[in-house]
Amino acid sequence: MPWAGACSRPHGAVVRSGRVESAGAARIERADDVAVDSVKSLKSVAPASAGLGAGRIVFGAKLQPWCQPFAEVAALLARRLKVPLRLVHVAEDTRAPSVIGTDEEHLLGPVRSELNAEAERLRTFSGASVAAQLAAGNVVDTLLSVARMELATALVLGAGVDGNSALVGAAVERASRESHVPVLVLREPERLLAWLRGERALRVLVGADLGRASESARAFASAWSALGPVEVEVALVITPLEARERLRLSPREPEQTEEQQAQALLAGDLRRCAPADTSAKLRVLVGRASADAHLVMLAEQENFDLIVVGQRRRSLPDQLWYGSVARGVLRSAPVSVVSVPALAAPHRHTFRAPRVVLVATDFGEAGNGAVAQGVGMVMEGGAVHLAHVVAVGAASPEEARYAREQAWYALSRLVSAQNGDRVAKFERHVLDGSPTFELLALAERVGADLIVLGARSRAAGGAATLGSVARSVSERAKVPVLLVPMPRP
Repeated sequence: MPWAGACSRPHGAVVRSGRVESAGAARIERADDVAVDSVKSLKSVAPASAGLGAGRIVFGAKLQPWCQPFAEVAALLARRLKVPLRLVHVAEDTRAPSVIGTDEEHLLGPVRSELNAEAERLRTFSGASVAAQLAAGNVVDTLLSVARMELATALVLGAGVDGNSALVGAAVERASRESHVPVLVLREPERLLAWLRGERALRVLVGADLGRASESARAFASAWSALGPVEVEVALVITPLEARERLRLSPREPEQTEEQQAQALLAGDLRRCAPADTSAKLRVLVGRASADAHLVMLAEQENFDLIVVGQRRRSLPDQLWYGSVARGVLRSAPVSVVSVPALAAPHRHTFRAPRVVLVATDFGEAGNGAVAQGVGMVMEGGAVHLAHVVAVGAASPEEARYAREQAWYALSRLVSAQNGDRVAKFERHVLDGSPTFELLALAERVGADLIVLGARSRAAGGAATLGSVARSVSERAKVPVLLVPMPRP
């Protein structure tokens, strides 16, 4: 058995709830006690949180004493979620695919009776509904198949006990990488057992960026607060170079000032991306080491019990080439890790009135119309940032300085012309450089919820197309973009 908590199916076999069918002849294994009707009734009372599903917990059982604490975590978690536990054991005997479910199954020894005894022990221990399943074949393939067929809430694995650590790591990494449901890799199960028994709060560290996989991880961690007392902290790790390029910070600033600016600005981004019901603490770490190394070190230093990371469905060669935070954390973390695929928490589109609006203008008719739209859309008490980008390509220093002065004057006139009763503050920005990149960086720095641009149509080959800046900003922006057309004559 290559790792704790593993189950498998033979190649060419189909795994269905409660049975295994091999190629050629059906080898049927009946589940112990959970019928389809009971699953439906349990789904109706399971938590409806964004990060937790209403299917079974799937746990692969290694029938050894050291595996029992891992199984107990899975059973108590199923009980807390009010869903059944599917206890799956893979028989490693090469004869298993041919004899499981037949009169010759005795050739495998007492494996079925031991599996049933473990299921009964977990029922008594936790009060959860437990179904036992005996399978054979490739460990990871079967585990993923069972989780997919069961519409599992989570796949629970035990790790760090088997003798061959390299094989343990490879199997766990592959299961986490290819799974369509969250994968909980258990280490130091006593921490989660104490939490599930109500003895202490669970400290959860979420590794974050600003992508969909990270949103899924944060939603999953937030949903656990419905199961018991949870302290969630969200950490974003970024290198100084990434912060400077992303936020277009001035290279003339001292490094400490850059870090403080990046931390304040990116914390705002994390706050806006947070699930609606979260009360997590936010932390931005600017450092030169890899993100996974920072997360593992933070978990050790501050005694976190669980690390939650988003998992992008990259192939192994892609992960080796580009790097993977989830893969690094799975390999190095001393505590339990949940790897959450982006599909586990579908994105929910909601509307929130923008608190911070960035309006870009070139002082043309469309640009000035964008200013009025931005002021009209910002929520009461919000902020409007007016920006103009000066083209300094071939200009002399004197011409560039004159252009900036004129831009400041024009922006001031636009501010004074607005009815700003609803706006708490106006900010003016005169920028130098590429309009697209300068505007996108400014949007991140000020924490814009909406970007408003004037859209000028240009004829290209007889067809009307958007202006290059409007099109480029619309394609790259991380927040909604409103394009205001020129008035028709």
